[in-house]
Amino acid sequence: MGGVSEGDDVLARWSDGLLYLGNVKRVDGVKQCCLVRFEDNSEFWVLRKDIHSFSVGVEDVCCICDAPPLKEPLINCLKCRHGYHPECHTPSIEPEADSNSWICRQCVFAVATKRGGAIKRGRFARLMQIMKLRLPYQLSSLDWDTQHLTNQQQCYCYCAGPGEWNLKMLQCGSCGQWFHEACTQCLTKPLLYGDRFYEFQCSVCASGPETIHRLPMSWVDLAHLVLYHLSLCCKRKYFDFDHEIMSFANENWDSLLLGSLSDTPRQDRCHNLLNALNSNKDRFVSGKEIKKKKCLFGLQVRAPPPLTSESSPLITDPPINITHRKRSDSPPKRMFALYHPTYNGAPAISRTLHHYRSLLTTLHAALRDPGQKLDPCPSLLLRDVPPYPGGVGGGGGGDGSAARGWGGGDGVRILARRVTPDGKVQYLVEWGNVSVY
Repeated sequence: MGGVSEGDDVLARWSDGLLYLGNVKRVDGVKQCCLVRFEDNSEFWVLRKDIHSFSVGVEDVCCICDAPPLKEPLINCLKCRHGYHPECHTPSIEPEADSNSWICRQCVFAVATKRGGAIKRGRFARLMQIMKLRLPYQLSSLDWDTQHLTNQQQCYCYCAGPGEWNLKMLQCGSCGQWFHEACTQCLTKPLLYGDRFYEFQCSVCASGPETIHRLPMSWVDLAHLVLYHLSLCCKRKYFDFDHEIMSFANENWDSLLLGSLSDTPRQDRCHNLLNALNSNKDRFVSGKEIKKKKCLFGLQVRAPPPLTSESSPLITDPPINITHRKRSDSPPKRMFALYHPTYNGAPAISRTLHHYRSLLTTLHAALRDPGQKLDPCPSLLLRDVPPYPGGVGGGGGGDGSAARGWGGGDGVRILARRVTPDGKVQYLVEWGNVSVY
């Protein structure tokens, strides 16, 4: 399987659009996929198209077509050192491009993508916007289901990675493709799971920056959206109205972008939400109906709030009613806690690498050689840390970042962890000018 072998360290693109560090354990050339072990020791099969290997040095074949240089030498990415024929890269590499400064699409997306929305300023934000004007695949070649929610190729977004339409993705109202939150640059607030109350146009269809408009929501929609999001965060069906549903809504009120509902006084929100839950038996079930506490509420069917044709011009049929079940291809301890302040699970350490090849080289050297110094990256530190209450990485956001417990109140991002032969836990961490969501 071209360029990937057992034992290779790779970056694997997940359904959230982000890249995660892992090691190839098995290669299936027939099905074009690899069994990858991630840093929390979870193992999952990942399609070859979503795996990016590291180059040892400047390559002598194109990483897209595996062919040697033609008339002109390959253009090598400054960061990953992969070589490309100018016409094999999307978009095509300009003739004046220089390997001493040119950066490939994969590296641009690795740096620019981010939970909550891609970066909006700086060199990589500008490069990303240029890359997004063309898709690296033929949209017309994808085989969609009848409701245009999933395709057989598992190819979505600008990154061509896998995705799940109900897990923080936006659908373009023009082309119908789904796009990861992490790859979009137009959001002012992060998405909730199942939140499709947006009119969105991708950069390809807009021939420039994405456009987005918030659709109006009713109290019933809000109640449904909150319950659906909490059910995925906490993996439960029923939630206490005062301590979980109302608490979540109040704490995230401004982030929900509720339009005309936004001005509702705090004391009136409770009545409106409770009335919506009690008056719509087709959507919600209360605890008293199943001989539980009447303050508990859940969804009749665990599915995102439906959109009507009036809400979104693209929707012609009611959205599919799916029962969310544990998928064999979804990592355990995923980052479901981003919007739920009461969640106290133990998230896996952050495997997201929005860093350059030099950082990867340093990271691997540090993990494999306890005596390795980390001089190349002054913002990195390998240090002994006592286990943080609540699990690996502590109680930061679901991305594995910890903003407390390290002294000085500095925001810290955990990049990797190891246990030394004498039992000490060591973390490779980055701090200073780190955007912690």
